[in-house]
Amino acid sequence: MNMAVTGPREGFRGHSLADQMQARLMNRVDTKFLVPAHRLDACLRGLEHHYSMLEIDGNRRFTYDTLYFDTPGRQLYLDHHNGKLNRFKLRVRHYRETGDSFLEVKKKSNRERTIKNRLPLTSQTVASGEVSHFLEEQLGLPVAGMLPALFVSYRRMTLMSPRGTERITLDTGLAFHSADRQSGIRLPDVAVFEVKYDRKIPCSPLLDRLGQLGCRPVQFSKYCVGTSLLFGHECKTNRFKPLLRRLHGIGS
Repeated sequence: MNMAVTGPREGFRGHSLADQMQARLMNRVDTKFLVPAHRLDACLRGLEHHYSMLEIDGNRRFTYDTLYFDTPGRQLYLDHHNGKLNRFKLRVRHYRETGDSFLEVKKKSNRERTIKNRLPLTSQTVASGEVSHFLEEQLGLPVAGMLPALFVSYRRMTLMSPRGTERITLDTGLAFHSADRQSGIRLPDVAVFEVKYDRKIPCSPLLDRLGQLGCRPVQFSKYCVGTSLLFGHECKTNRFKPLLRRLHGIGS
């Protein structure tokens, strides 16, 4: 059934969460692109026959609320800034529309592959001690010293290829807030495409389209960008300065 909505989502066939879970791509390669939000129509136009779009209860845009954790000295941020291999991020992700929450460990291997593991956060998993076991299993050490470091929220649409070997997320409305909610910044003019695949894909209509529009891949971490924007006065940002200038250019 062809389920159409307004704007850049119009014309894409819908797929269910169950369909998407069959192609979870938890061990994958990621390629990201920054696009001015006003160019989304140009990026998606004509691709309706190549991808379907996640739809749940008639919705195709979903709000993600994420809380990142780090050490008091922001060691996880510094590991990324300094280009350390085999690094990780620790976060709690909440899906506002469904009410589901997960504890996630997202690892980046020395081969630039992304490996994500998650544990549903329910009263049962918290009470049973599964959270501690999960963290020790994933990271090999307790993380009792980790503290809430950054809130990130955004709106996401998800596209998937018919065979499930390629998934594309499109994030807009990025907002970053300090853990105490005393400071924050928004990037309303920026859209982030992320193309996720389990191996080198022979053909990607979206990658071809972005190339035609002059878009080039970027290294983009929401946690690192938000930390740089909010706390650049107290932590290293040299590695991210070209990206921060680009973000400023898109928003100006």
